[in-house]
Amino acid sequence: MPNNGIQLSILITVVSGKEAVRRCLSALRPQVQPVAAEIIVPYDEWAIEIGELKVEFPEVNFHLIADSVAANVPSHQHRLYDLRRAVGLGLANGDVVAMTEDHAVPAADWVNQILLAHRQPFAVIGGAIENGIDRPMNWALYYCDFGRYGSPLPSGDVEYVSDVNVSYKRDALETVRDIWRHEYHETTVHWTMRQRGIELRLDPGLKVYQHRPPVSLGKAFRERTEWGRVFAETRVAAIGMPQRIFFAAVAPLLPAVLLMRVAKNMLRQRRTFGQMAAALPLTAGLLIGWAWGELVGYINGAPKLKTDWPVCYGTGSSSDRG
Repeated sequence: MPNNGIQLSILITVVSGKEAVRRCLSALRPQVQPVAAEIIVPYDEWAIEIGELKVEFPEVNFHLIADSVAANVPSHQHRLYDLRRAVGLGLANGDVVAMTEDHAVPAADWVNQILLAHRQPFAVIGGAIENGIDRPMNWALYYCDFGRYGSPLPSGDVEYVSDVNVSYKRDALETVRDIWRHEYHETTVHWTMRQRGIELRLDPGLKVYQHRPPVSLGKAFRERTEWGRVFAETRVAAIGMPQRIFFAAVAPLLPAVLLMRVAKNMLRQRRTFGQMAAALPLTAGLLIGWAWGELVGYINGAPKLKTDWPVCYGTGSSSDRG
């Protein structure tokens, strides 16, 4: 198994682009200097500008994914994120593999907290995710994706951890390599781990802050629709037709159910009335987009993906639902 003396591998998924990657790396650089760690940033032709950061961060493994690999993935972005994560996991050498994305700014002690947490026997440890931008749209997006991971965060065995703040012992990843080898889907990987007897844990000491760039309501709505569809497509691959029909039938009820969950998370985190009043209407609109995407996904079914292409790990440069 890979190691090469590396204690920790950190995979950063490119979602926003160059400036977000720079901000994330700048937060990580002082943290990794005292430990045997590597940072991996896979990118492709759709994010080719990421390669320009090699000069600024020569210690980082910026890995260019071959065009022939990226071309075999559907063109909508969420599938590209899944490919980037799979390639990054395949490149990782560390005893512990941590994952985040360029939207996230790790807390100053994130690396130390990960290594400390993994002295325990737990194989999969997720952490807290906070909103770092005090704007109504940022709060709405945050609660659509990460509300359940906001502080105060209970520790212990859970059903969900987020790929924006998660770390794995290598053995746990190897156990499900067949699931993530071509595309890493958070839900599928973690569902499979639980089915194979691997616990998911939450540790409030591991914390990252979401710094999502400004986004219009229209773009955010389209994004929710797409990600809801991907979630449904992933679920369809693991269920039978009766369940698929059931989930499609109840999809129109999702906005109300998810909005109640959002409100519950806001109250748990003691948000002010002003914050809730500003964010809830936007959140409701985005949740309608998610529900529509899920419905489309259940109706259309899982896409036919080509899975016999090789992922070239060795070449190139050095949903939560509220």
